[in-house]
Amino acid sequence: MVVDGSNSVLPLSEAVAAAFAERHGGGRVALRSSGTGGGFRRLCDGETDIATASRPMSARERARCRERGVRHVALPVARDGVTVVAHSRNALVACLGLGELRRLWAPGSEVSTWRALRPGLPAQAVRLYAPGSDSGTFDFFTRVVVGRAKASRADYDPSADHETIARGVAGTPWAMGYMGYAHYAANRHALRALQVDTGAGCVAPSPKSFADGSYSPLVRELHLYVAEDALRRPAVGRFAGFFVDASPRLAPEAGYAALSAAQYVRSRALLAEATRAAERGSS
Repeated sequence: MVVDGSNSVLPLSEAVAAAFAERHGGGRVALRSSGTGGGFRRLCDGETDIATASRPMSARERARCRERGVRHVALPVARDGVTVVAHSRNALVACLGLGELRRLWAPGSEVSTWRALRPGLPAQAVRLYAPGSDSGTFDFFTRVVVGRAKASRADYDPSADHETIARGVAGTPWAMGYMGYAHYAANRHALRALQVDTGAGCVAPSPKSFADGSYSPLVRELHLYVAEDALRRPAVGRFAGFFVDASPRLAPEAGYAALSAAQYVRSRALLAEATRAAERGSS
């Protein structure tokens, strides 16, 4: 069984896969992380059974799946917040407004120093690290902060791996970047999570602020997209069901916020409906 997609979801996928293997006697799950866009392409091309995603599938991606006859079901599993990070020793910046982030990350931005971003800050160059253009986190952040998905300045260090972004920021005293919260949490000893002011005061990213909505609009749901045909294989349905059932417990442990109980019930119902459709299609 192959699971590919979002690097933001990877810490949760790893925790679920380990628990699944323990529960089912070493059930084998191949985890890959080619980004949300890459995971969707591979799902639609029939190369993977499950795609993990940090944003919803776009109209173009849905059309690609339809053209290839690939039906799928989307299952919400957790809630995350895109986290803006700086070097751990950067004590001069605690909070940035959405407007400041927009000026910094907009296409053609000429903000190259901290002082250019905000008077009174040092005239140190800002080195930027962020996900690449195939990332759902990149799509989400640019849509929310800049106003259009994939609209971003180009002079930053991109990576599909959030751990690489974390190492880049941690190794550069005046750097800044953004990533999923779980990757920040795993590197909190070397990074500072900046608060974000969306107009109602500065709010720190945390599973609590994701759950209560106070960190909005940088909060997003994380999903599994399961190919319907793959559900004809009992192991795939068993793993997808286990993922949904285990997420309320494992998501907070991995640095996410759990969804409401009703949302997990709904995900379970969607999976059951898709499994029945797959069984009818094979009969």
